Amino acid sequence: MMALIVRRYFWLVNGTFILLVALLLARTANLFVEDAIAPPLPGTSASLAPVRVATEAARTPLDGARLGKLTGLTYGKKEPDVVEPASPEVATGPIRSSLRVKLLGTLVANDAQWSFASIQDLETQRARSLMVGDDLMGTRILTIERERIIVAANGREEFIDGEASAPAITAPTLTRPMPAASSGPESGIRAVSEHAYEIPETELQQALARLDVLSTQARVVPAIEDGKPAGFKLAAIKQGSLYTKIGLQNGDVLKRINGLSLDSPERMLEAFTKLREAKHIELDIGRSGGSVRKTYDVR
Repeated sequence: MMALIVRRYFWLVNGTFILLVALLLARTANLFVEDAIAPPLPGTSASLAPVRVATEAARTPLDGARLGKLTGLTYGKKEPDVVEPASPEVATGPIRSSLRVKLLGTLVANDAQWSFASIQDLETQRARSLMVGDDLMGTRILTIERERIIVAANGREEFIDGEASAPAITAPTLTRPMPAASSGPESGIRAVSEHAYEIPETELQQALARLDVLSTQARVVPAIEDGKPAGFKLAAIKQGSLYTKIGLQNGDVLKRINGLSLDSPERMLEAFTKLREAKHIELDIGRSGGSVRKTYDVR
């Protein structure tokens, strides 16, 4: 009876075995597929290789020269600093005046109000003397310096010096050019007596035309007596200067020239102007509490 049952259902046992074998094979194949396509687990040697390769690739330096050739851009080079163009300097001082005048010379005193300048009009060839505050062809004198004067013109400052601002119109002359005044022992000034002198006209004219040089040979300051202007006092006279040649000394007070009192800057200017035509000069001097008169014949 048992053998009959086994024989009848043997195919079922055989089919079950075959089914189990097929399931086992399918499971094994599934494990191989999963192992092939699944990402590697952390900590395994297989997982370290891609990471190492990626790290090394990231550390590989970029070939800047090659990149520049391909793109036309500069790479890895420091760009030159951009330098802003310097703005042009703007002149802030006085500019040269366009007036047709030229500075002949100046006499600069410690007190600016006593300084004066000699100016030549290039149109008329006439000379005139000016002081601070005077008008000159529509301008006003602001400052008198040794080698130039500053004027106010059109709301700005301009300067006038010994150079002409435009070609001068030279007036015809029949006289010979004056030789330069000599400052050495060979000077033509001669003492006739203690207080009388002879002066060559050329030397006198040369001195009056170069008041800027004359002003450097001594210091001239206003002299006050009894609270009133009494003339001009000389100090720091240089040896060999015109002052020493005509007998003047430190501390002398120039009071009168040819009877004209030097008690104001205007009188001083007037006296200097008249000296250009003078043939005889009388100079009254205050010296050591007394008075001295010196005379000069211009020849």
